[in-house]
Amino acid sequence: MGRVDVGRMLSALGALSEATTTESMAAAAAAAAASVAGADSAVATLVGSGPPTVGWWPDAFLSAESNRVFEHIMRTEPWPLATHTRRGAARPLRISDVLSQRDYRRRAIYCELFRGLEVERQAAFAVPIDAGRCLCIAVDRNGRDFSSDDLDRLEALRRPLSAEARRAVARPPAVPAATGAGLTPREAGVLALVASGLANDEVGRRLGISARTVNKHLEHVYTKLGARNRTEAAARWRDGSPPAGGPGPGGCGM
Repeated sequence: MGRVDVGRMLSALGALSEATTTESMAAAAAAAAASVAGADSAVATLVGSGPPTVGWWPDAFLSAESNRVFEHIMRTEPWPLATHTRRGAARPLRISDVLSQRDYRRRAIYCELFRGLEVERQAAFAVPIDAGRCLCIAVDRNGRDFSSDDLDRLEALRRPLSAEARRAVARPPAVPAATGAGLTPREAGVLALVASGLANDEVGRRLGISARTVNKHLEHVYTKLGARNRTEAAARWRDGSPPAGGPGPGGCGM
């Protein structure tokens, strides 16, 4: 890649401004950074208060298992770019700034994780949120390295990302209906956008996923909420009603 995708960046910032979970906030931040740097993928991790919250773009890039592998490797062979961002360092740092390509490909993180994800180049930076928290963002490519201009664009993105992330973490948590129904953070994020009136393709653009993936998430939402369609699911999201046939707030199921 390498080309700035302005439309995707604006959609991602819009999703960030409407994020209802820390996971959807992190995913939107990752999508915005990827669009600015012309990256193939990106990961954003909220650190500093409780367990890290991870979001990524595109939706199929990572899995919970990938995150476990990364954290395991970090304990035995810390990744310099993650250490750089978790200390709150702002200026983007590239793999090529600290390691030769030969040395990089000898690292455990490349052999056990990044090679399979086609991460040949990476740049990482931190976005401050408050005194105790920051977003650590890494953008990836399989081809050419990130240029100085790419790093300058990421640096320019820090202020709007910081402002929107600060607003997102200050919002009250999502209504109890989603939590009581056992929705995942991604399902809750999709439902929140559907409840705001967006169509599947618009939700997909906001979250950096396909309309088909949005529909699959909604199928899971309908099952968990006992809803027949998006209208019923959105209504339960807005008014905090319990799933049909399920326990009410503070109650117990059979």
